[in-house]
Amino acid sequence: PTHEGTLVTARSVLGPLSFTDPMEVTVWQPPGDDTPGLCRLEKRGRFITGWAELEVRPGPGGRARVVWREEIRVRFVPRGLDGVVERVGRYVFGRAVNRLLRGV
Repeated sequence: PTHEGTLVTARSVLGPLSFTDPMEVTVWQPPGDDTPGLCRLEKRGRFITGWAELEVRPGPGGRARVVWREEIRVRFVPRGLDGVVERVGRYVFGRAVNRLLRGV
């Protein structure tokens, strides 16, 4: 994405389960000299709703530090299971990011 309004579709697979996760970029702020970059995605799916934010800041040694914040809801799943949904989401997303970083 390069601007607000960009539509992004992610495909998630967890064992035999898979789903499409359509999102829209609602905030697009490239990093400046003294300000971090920020991208906010609003989840527009039939089953997954909520938002995610990616913040990019300068890190040590010319590297970048990425902070990911997310709040998701799964329709038809009782709110009492929000903790389980959060742990599963963190596990799935963490695996995906680790694979991206390893270049797999």
